[in-house]
Amino acid sequence: MNKIFFVWIVIGAFSCKEISFKEPQPKGKRSLTEMPQSIRGRYLLIEESGNNKDTLVITRKGYHVTGDSTRGDLGDSLVLKKYKGYYFFNDNENPEWLLRVVKQEANGDLLYLFMDSGEKPFGEYVQELNKEIQIDSFEVKGKKLYQIDPTPRQLLNLIKKGYFKKTMRLTKIK
Repeated sequence: MNKIFFVWIVIGAFSCKEISFKEPQPKGKRSLTEMPQSIRGRYLLIEESGNNKDTLVITRKGYHVTGDSTRGDLGDSLVLKKYKGYYFFNDNENPEWLLRVVKQEANGDLLYLFMDSGEKPFGEYVQELNKEIQIDSFEVKGKKLYQIDPTPRQLLNLIKKGYFKKTMRLTKIK
């Protein structure tokens, strides 16, 4: 399973269910063919607990983690879009798209966000989210999937309302 950034492995170990998307987000916005110059570089991977795990290198065509086989190259499986100051990394996990959002701070650091129920049980999170946007659920190969199909404005509102949680700060190495 191709993962965006190294944390998907860690996140997957702790949360077996995730809200996914029907198409790359935000829908209707153009995909970038290369990583923007402003986010290229080397970043220390620092979790909320303060632990430094490794170094993420963002290049023109994708990313990789030093000392690890984790990598991603922009293309059909990894789609990057920029909208209203956010970078949207979309990973194709057919029949769903998984989404990670990155916000660059003024000092060059990156905040890494994804849809997470946090301390709430997943079912309660889904009920709360369903008040904001329709959630479709279906089963594929014995796994229940939960998908939403927001407009760009709805997607930004979900970020602003805290449905996307900050999981990590990526500190730019100068």
